[in-house]
Amino acid sequence: MAILFHWDGATPEYWHGAFEAAGCGIDIRSFDAPGDHADVDFAVVWAPPAGRLKAFPNLKYIFSIGAGVTHITFDPDWPAHVPIVRLQDRLLVLDMSCHIIYWVLHFHRFYARYARQQAARQWLRHRYPENSERRVSILGLGQTGQDACIRLRDLGFQVTGWARSPKAIEGVSCLAGDAAFETVVREADILVNLLPLTDSTTGILNASVFNRMPEGSFVINCGRGSSINDDDLLSALDSGRIEGAALDVFREEPLPEDSPYWHHPGVSVTPHSAAPTNERSAAEFIAAQIRLAMDSRAPAPIVDLERGY
Repeated sequence: MAILFHWDGATPEYWHGAFEAAGCGIDIRSFDAPGDHADVDFAVVWAPPAGRLKAFPNLKYIFSIGAGVTHITFDPDWPAHVPIVRLQDRLLVLDMSCHIIYWVLHFHRFYARYARQQAARQWLRHRYPENSERRVSILGLGQTGQDACIRLRDLGFQVTGWARSPKAIEGVSCLAGDAAFETVVREADILVNLLPLTDSTTGILNASVFNRMPEGSFVINCGRGSSINDDDLLSALDSGRIEGAALDVFREEPLPEDSPYWHHPGVSVTPHSAAPTNERSAAEFIAAQIRLAMDSRAPAPIVDLERGY
């Protein structure tokens, strides 16, 4: 048994140590030194080169070094018969919740206004509502969305979560399905997108959504860049319908130098840094899942390709 490992930014000792500690062996291969392709049972990858995974005929599982898997499935030749196990790491979840909490508080307390006022040497206070009066809607109630809901709830915000299928979180209004989507949008003073990228979520945040949100509301996108119609968001920002947007993910990354997002006064750009993979904890999680597979047990979570996550 061998493990194919590919991540250009990896620290090898984290991964090799985790694999050895979990009893996964030390036969770690790379695309540059794959050995006998038939020996490789598991692939642990981030953004593998297109067409390369299909060369390994006996792959049992592909492990994504990240919560998303489009870096694998965008390859038209990826071996679609091989299950993908996505990263579900506790530190990644915590980091994403911290990112969301930061921007919710930033918008809730009007800190962006104060930054603009400082540049103009303007002394003007803005009254912000009580936390319980601020409505935060979170799209996507996977592990990360549920964690963010709970933490914002505990800060006293009025939190609504939305997902395709029903979910239940104590103290959070959880809605599901297309019929409830409009309710979630209309009540979103701050709208947080954590949806995965699927056919149904591509461009889901568009003019129709922005025009139904309350005047002067805010958007936080740390799901997928293609969930937003960029022209529609810029128009909503220019009109004041949306007061501000915190964007961490984009259709094209790195964000092109000529993107209007760079210089728009209502936009805050972060470089897909909301929840970078923590190598130590990710390596431990993936090694544990490989150990399960070696023991003829199913690793988790396995991606449902029809849903896209």
